[in-house]
Amino acid sequence: MREESLEREIEAMLGLRERRQKDSELYKIANEVFDRTTKETLAYLHRRGKIEELYGVISTGKEANVFTGVDAEGNEIAVKVYRTYTTEFRRIWEYLAADPRVGYLPKDMRKLIFVWTRREFKNLQRAIKYAVRVPEPIIFRNNVLVMEFIGDGTPAPRLKDVERELDRGDFEELYDFTMRAIERLWRRGDMVHGDLSEYNILLWDGPVIIDWSQATVKRNRMSLELLKRDLRNVITYFGRKGVDVDDFDEKLHELLER
Repeated sequence: MREESLEREIEAMLGLRERRQKDSELYKIANEVFDRTTKETLAYLHRRGKIEELYGVISTGKEANVFTGVDAEGNEIAVKVYRTYTTEFRRIWEYLAADPRVGYLPKDMRKLIFVWTRREFKNLQRAIKYAVRVPEPIIFRNNVLVMEFIGDGTPAPRLKDVERELDRGDFEELYDFTMRAIERLWRRGDMVHGDLSEYNILLWDGPVIIDWSQATVKRNRMSLELLKRDLRNVITYFGRKGVDVDDFDEKLHELLER
C-alpha cells in the first residue's frame, strides 16, 4: 500500500479529520508506537471490518498499548498493539523459549512479537475453555490483538483503582473468585496466569482477569514459579484487606498434590 494512502486510512481510523486533532493524546501515542508494520496490520483489520475506528487509550506500557474502539458493526472493542521493538525483548524471549507450545523462535524482533501476540490470543481461548472470565479474543494479526471491550463506553476499573470503595465482604468474594480461577486453570486447564494481581482484575458485572501474554501451560519449566507468584500475590494482597486467606505453603501443596 502506498504510504500516503496508508496514512490517510490510519488517520481516518483515529478520527483525525482535522489537522488540529493531531494534538490529541491518541494521535501522539499512536504516532509513537505505530510503525509501518503496525499501520499495515491495522489497515488490514480495518478493511475487514474488525476495526472501524479507535477512540482512545486504555493503557500504555513498555510492551504494548491498549486502545478502545468499535468494529464495523458498532460493537465496542479493545485493541492491544504490541510494540514491534521493545525493551522487554529478553523477558519475552525467555517466556517463549520455555513454552513447549512454541516451536522455532525467530531471531527477528518483529516476528518474535508476532509469536507473542498469537500466544496471548491462544491463552485467552484456553482460559475461556476452562470457565475463567476473560475478555473474549476476536482476532489477531501480526502484533495486533482485538478483544472484547470490558465496560460500557468507559473502560471497567481495575481492582486497584476502586479498592477504597469496597468492604471486607467484597474482598472476600473477590478472593474466592481469584483462588477458584487459579485452581481451575491449574487443575483443569493445566495452565497458570503468571501475573495475577489487583492490577490485572477488572470489575464489571463481576471480576474479569486480563493481561494473559505471560500465561503458560503446566508443562512449561517456569510454570511452578509462576504458580507460586500468583498464589503469593493473591494471598498477600487480600490478606492485607482483612480476608481470612489460605496459608501459602498449604495451598501450594494442595494444588500440587491433586
